[in-house]
Amino acid sequence: MLLREKLTDVVSRLDPNGQDTCLRQMVVLGHSQGGLLTKLTAVDTGSRLWNAIGRVPLAEVPASEEFRNLLARALFVKPLPFVRRLVFVATPHRGSFRTGALVNSLVRRMVRLPESLVSMSHHTLTQGSGAFYAARTIASLPTATENMTPGNPFLEGLAAIPVADGVPYHSIIAVKGAGPAEEGNDGVVAYRSAHVDGAASELVVRSSHSTQSEPATVQEVRRILHLHGAELEVAGLNCLPAAR
Repeated sequence: MLLREKLTDVVSRLDPNGQDTCLRQMVVLGHSQGGLLTKLTAVDTGSRLWNAIGRVPLAEVPASEEFRNLLARALFVKPLPFVRRLVFVATPHRGSFRTGALVNSLVRRMVRLPESLVSMSHHTLTQGSGAFYAARTIASLPTATENMTPGNPFLEGLAAIPVADGVPYHSIIAVKGAGPAEEGNDGVVAYRSAHVDGAASELVVRSSHSTQSEPATVQEVRRILHLHGAELEVAGLNCLPAAR
């Protein structure tokens, strides 16, 4: 939610009169869980994300108007009109096999959410737990690690939502070792979790999860950006910086 709102604010401040067409041809790239945030800039969720976690309509959840508005902003998403291409790098669309009860418990001990958010959500999560799908009674907001656990309702809901029409997306998937990519992983994310059907391109880089520093990954990102610029040029938009 914050990413979408910050991007919208930046575009508005840099081009308040809407005259910079190239600014509205944005490529958003995300590594690991950042790839899930990247996807959330270019999807129309309708009520599907909410339905993945909520048993009742949002209007029936016991919550303050402020918290209900926050949930609506976070879970009912429209594509940002200026995001025109996505790049997923080692992204766990179906979760990470490294997460689990022990890891989640350790992370929860270290994570501290903003006090205002904790206070705002407390009544809803304690008095309205029956409004949500959960394997256990919800007593607190989930951490980012819990949202990366395979089978997590939010994660499954997002995975089932397609990227908006007209927004091509690319996958760079890290796989360690020399075995079959389809059976491999990068130490954090399995290939089968990172693979998404319909990608404009998919490149497997033989590396660990921190593949963003690998020359092959850097070169593929460069290729995608040049492809984006070339397609804009064909469409009559010269958005590449002038050669010096």
